[in-house]
Amino acid sequence: MMRTLSTIGALVLTSSSLTAQHVRTLESARLLNDVGPVAVRLQLGTGTLSVGAGDAPFLYRSITRFGDSYTAPGSTWNASQRTLTLTAAQRATGTRPRGGDEASDEVALDWRVQLTRRAPVELTIDATAADATLDLTGIPLRRFALNSGASAATVRFDAPNPESMAVFDANVGAGGLKVIGVGNAAASEMRIVGDVGNIALDLGGRWQRDLRLAVTSLVGAINITAPPTIGIELESTGLLSRHDVDGAFRRTGNTWRSTNYEQSSVKVRLSVRSLLGKVTLVQR
Repeated sequence: MMRTLSTIGALVLTSSSLTAQHVRTLESARLLNDVGPVAVRLQLGTGTLSVGAGDAPFLYRSITRFGDSYTAPGSTWNASQRTLTLTAAQRATGTRPRGGDEASDEVALDWRVQLTRRAPVELTIDATAADATLDLTGIPLRRFALNSGASAATVRFDAPNPESMAVFDANVGAGGLKVIGVGNAAASEMRIVGDVGNIALDLGGRWQRDLRLAVTSLVGAINITAPPTIGIELESTGLLSRHDVDGAFRRTGNTWRSTNYEQSSVKVRLSVRSLLGKVTLVQR
């Protein structure tokens, strides 16, 4: 049974000038009393988002810094479905920063979330136009989904995922996406769809299973780096896309296969669809 902690901090900080906004910092958390799977959704409009692993006994801890033209952040826990939805502070309809200075509110929204290391998590993040730094190291992820518009996102796995991940999904816009330590994600399938931003994938990590990785991009560079210890097969198509493949590969038409592919205990099958952009693959 989960128990909710009441809000443990809500502070109004002194403004630096008469026209500056008040800035509030709100901290909230929820206790974790069992280790059953949990589905978590984070929803954010504009601002910055940082996600990392937290410590027991919490399912989550959240610290939000926001200006007085924003509504307070919220949380919803559905005990029967074991779903948690956290919503960042949102700009209130019809409000403007004090003094009418929109720029003074740009730094007001900063959201930091820590998630449990103890219970399996299915994590979904919806970000409209936020810069996201997602350090998922240590969070037992079974599924992950990122939906972003103009957001720029960096996702990293610095150690092996404690769980096996079924699917890693990312739909990104102009801000682009960087994923570091793909091998540590322990995913069997990754699907990445980009708009006009760049996509960078680092396939380093401790590999334990094969991976099917599909990348689709309209306009923007796709850069993939891989260690020499895994087998790579790249199938790449595009109307006006260009390719730069560096390493020990054999090419047949639109398919490149590393010379160690058949002998490798881990195989990564890359399917890249790029309408207009450069696809770079480096293995060494």
